Amino acid sequence: MGDHLSGPKCRGLFVKRNRLDGSTELIAAQAFLDEDHGELDSQPANDNNNYTLSRIGKHNVVIVVLPHWEYGLVNAANVARDMIGSFPNLRVGLMVGIGGGAPAKHDIRLGDVVVRYAGYGHGGVYQYDYGKTIQNKAFVPTGFLNKPPTFIMAAAAALNATYRMKGHQLKKAIGSALDRIPRLQHEFRQPNASTDRLYKPKILHTARDDEDCLAACGDDESKLTIRRARSADDDDPVIHYGLVASANQLMKDASRQ
Repeated sequence: MGDHLSGPKCRGLFVKRNRLDGSTELIAAQAFLDEDHGELDSQPANDNNNYTLSRIGKHNVVIVVLPHWEYGLVNAANVARDMIGSFPNLRVGLMVGIGGGAPAKHDIRLGDVVVRYAGYGHGGVYQYDYGKTIQNKAFVPTGFLNKPPTFIMAAAAALNATYRMKGHQLKKAIGSALDRIPRLQHEFRQPNASTDRLYKPKILHTARDDEDCLAACGDDESKLTIRRARSADDDDPVIHYGLVASANQLMKDASRQ
């Protein structure tokens, strides 16, 4: 375990939940590990995290997930703080999780990947509940998070260029992971494209969260935004680069997104 604490090529993977149970994201991350390094020999008394130590390719990796029923910026910051304290030589930290959105000009579909990308006037993450509300005026955002380190932005740009030229191998990698762990096939395999229904913003999903969307909202084309089927020339899943919204407030209202 000493290699994880002092190795120069150590990477940190922080799995943040957007639901109240982060086990789904944690399982997905662990399915792609090349090697299991066991547990820490010792852990500081004030570190409340539970770590997965492993290797992906030539990089040592540390994975941590938020505690059950805890989410939001403060809890995420506490987990990251303890992680950095126990692994001071971490070079890269990645926050991953399941996100939601209301597609507009970008053709984003279930299973696609969204990568935070800094651009003009923003650092890549927009905290939509950070700002001020003035009397008789709309909410005014007052700041944004800083952009990632330069070497991260350079690596993301290089990956973007490579994928645009040669495509990516995500579908193949997912298939290989599911072949290694057959019991995950039912829950983690890509669902049929027919289940990816994009309802118009005015259509309200009034049923319980655990109720099937088709049963609750139906498949009437007047309620749906019709999209073309992706062809064999399209990447599947598609990797999108741009601004990511994040905040303590869970957004489940399409008319506000």
